[in-house]
Amino acid sequence: MPFHIFDKMADKLCVRRELLDPNFDGYKLSLDPLPTYTCKFDNGLAFTSLSQDQYSYHHAKLFGVHNHLYQDPWNTDSVFLTDNCWGILQAVSTDTSVFISGQVGNIPDMNTQSAVPERLNASVRFVSEDMAVIGDGAGRFHLYCTGDRSTSHQWKVLFSDSPLENSTPFLLVDAVLHSVDSGYKLHCLCVHVLDCDAEQKDKYRSTHITVIEWITLSSGDKNTWVLERSRRLYGRRPFDYAALTKDGSALVVAAEAGFVFDFDSLKPVREEEPMETALNQQEPEYTWSQNTEEVTAQFTLPSGLTKADVYYTLSHDYIDFGIKNGKHLLKGQLHADVEVESSTWTIQNQRVELTLSKVEDQVWPQVVVGDNRGEMTMDPAVVAQIHERLAALTSDQMNPDPDEGKEKPYNSQQLEECDVYPEDSSALMRFDGDTHKVTHKTNTGSNQFLFSVSLCKDKPPALCLRHDVDGILWQPENECKEAQSPWQHVSTFNALGYVQASKQNRKFSVCAPDCSFAVICDIWRHAYVYRQPAAIASPIRNRKDGRQVNTIAKQQVVSLECTDHIVGIQSTAQTLFILTESVLHAVHMN
Repeated sequence: MPFHIFDKMADKLCVRRELLDPNFDGYKLSLDPLPTYTCKFDNGLAFTSLSQDQYSYHHAKLFGVHNHLYQDPWNTDSVFLTDNCWGILQAVSTDTSVFISGQVGNIPDMNTQSAVPERLNASVRFVSEDMAVIGDGAGRFHLYCTGDRSTSHQWKVLFSDSPLENSTPFLLVDAVLHSVDSGYKLHCLCVHVLDCDAEQKDKYRSTHITVIEWITLSSGDKNTWVLERSRRLYGRRPFDYAALTKDGSALVVAAEAGFVFDFDSLKPVREEEPMETALNQQEPEYTWSQNTEEVTAQFTLPSGLTKADVYYTLSHDYIDFGIKNGKHLLKGQLHADVEVESSTWTIQNQRVELTLSKVEDQVWPQVVVGDNRGEMTMDPAVVAQIHERLAALTSDQMNPDPDEGKEKPYNSQQLEECDVYPEDSSALMRFDGDTHKVTHKTNTGSNQFLFSVSLCKDKPPALCLRHDVDGILWQPENECKEAQSPWQHVSTFNALGYVQASKQNRKFSVCAPDCSFAVICDIWRHAYVYRQPAAIASPIRNRKDGRQVNTIAKQQVVSLECTDHIVGIQSTAQTLFILTESVLHAVHMN
């Protein structure tokens, strides 16, 4: 299916305005202590570093940072890790401690598999209350019967296989188990990087390709498993997010460029257009810019049209602007109110320019809510103003004034690169596993990927995207009709996009499943907790505008006593687990 045709697709990121806080005052540093408990493990962790041959951008992005801590959605008090002897360890957190409850299993044949060239890190995925899948990073995956994981029950290997040609090493990205009439199906997502030959370099305009392998196993009784189906997708750029719906019917990918199906062992893949065209960047339908007073959008009309062929209807919060008996140029709810009398449009040499006069001085992430067809060009003056206004969002004062008696903490030109996401071809896509077609696609060029997190064991992981300065959490749905959006706005973390861009030593980001707080974790020692605004007993006044403040959003800093690198992080609503090279930390959040 051509990636640039989406007339039938519900491809909008529909922001829920009630979940946004335009009056957010920033985070107040809190010195409230967070109880932290630790435990050591004897054999160290199983680490694998990239080799000299794994030098590409694909390798660095997909495999360079690996989370070595794994959470059990069915038993949230437990986390799992693999030690240097390939043992699978279970750790349990209580109200007053954290401890290794025991070794529950081993990864088979790792004494020989550890010598495999270009081996990757092992990864663990839990697919039910009594089953788990482990990719050993050396080209094999193993299906385990874990039994009751609330106790240190010994895991039993049910199935092992090398699903890829030549036992190519891969990273296990996701796995889902679901029942069917004839028994059960297990779907596994594996990723590896392919070195392009001369023909592929010309075809994909890249020296490397990201390959997603979609492997399906079937069983009648959960004990005997056979390989049923293998599917493969190619991407010219690496992805930020890849996950399966829980019924195994669809694949959701967030990536810097398009992906296409290349192979299916059960159904032939029909190439409806040249693959290099599908992988190319989608062209915007219009461009737009803004300053403190107005928003300006530019459109190119078909040849021969005049002013008489254009219609224009505008209210304070709604626009219907387009070609008579033709397409809409802009139609829908505006991001914010405009002054109707001061807004206008002009046409000259097939170019139409629309100017909307803002009522309030605020940054618009879109002209029309949910319309991602346009490309925003940043005005340097606006960028400078954004940084001037937002420099205090992580201050240790309640209402700091960055201009009062001191220099501005940031130079706008220095921060511009991290604040404006460069990849306008980035998209969030949903693929149908049987038809191989993209059923939904949203351009996310201006919505930088921040992190992904599992909020519910019955749905795919949610992904957090930057929206203006905030971080918005989007939940992909398992089922979606063609006219519906497959991703829903479920929560907002105020100013998190801006905060994360300022953390130069950031390694991991995560949030609680109930979205009560988000965490940004450094390479070593420090984790920064950003809590949702909470009511305060005695309201205070904002000293700049006199507005009454009834809630405060707290920032807390977790300082670890050890200086080892942080290599894993997981969070529940009550406990933040942080894994270093030799110590597991459990931080009690409430």
